[in-house]
Amino acid sequence: MRKNVMNSPGKEPRPDISAGFSVLELLIVVALITIVSTFALLSFQKSNKDFQAAGATRTLSTYLEKARLDSLRRHGGASINIDSATSYTVNIDFDGSGTATSRTITLPVGTSLSYTLPPAATSMDPSTNPITISYDWRGRSTNLVSLTLTDSTSGVRTSTVVVGSTGDISADTSVTGPVATPTPQVTVTTTTGIKSMH
Repeated sequence: MRKNVMNSPGKEPRPDISAGFSVLELLIVVALITIVSTFALLSFQKSNKDFQAAGATRTLSTYLEKARLDSLRRHGGASINIDSATSYTVNIDFDGSGTATSRTITLPVGTSLSYTLPPAATSMDPSTNPITISYDWRGRSTNLVSLTLTDSTSGVRTSTVVVGSTGDISADTSVTGPVATPTPQVTVTTTTGIKSMH
């Protein structure tokens, strides 16, 4: 036996509750998307600043190495002047003409440069105490310098570039120990071990 149910002509059928989203559910989803997007944006900005600081460190290291190689090629004369916390000047033969020219390299916005002369730990501002890193005809630098690039954004790491007295470049290292060149342990005369031809 079947019952016939008829809708009365004046009543509309009631919509099913599972037919869509309520306004409250929609607001909760929008709030969650906003929170996740905010954290993603903050993380992206921090990563971007970190990449800029790393890029500035690589650029400085590259110009220091280019100055060293230019001194070897031209028998000295290449240098880098650090006289500002936001830029430095590179004096090398950029065009291959044999004559050194100057280029000022500006650091990314918010990045500053300072230096120490190891083993001293006192950081110096190049704006008040400028320094010139020069290389001789053998590619050796005039002094041992530790350059530090710092971003003003909190949470972004600092990068360090060390210019050794032999002209070698090290990135993100620390220097400890004596600054002076070590003396040999054994003194050998120039005639030791040489047989006479007579």
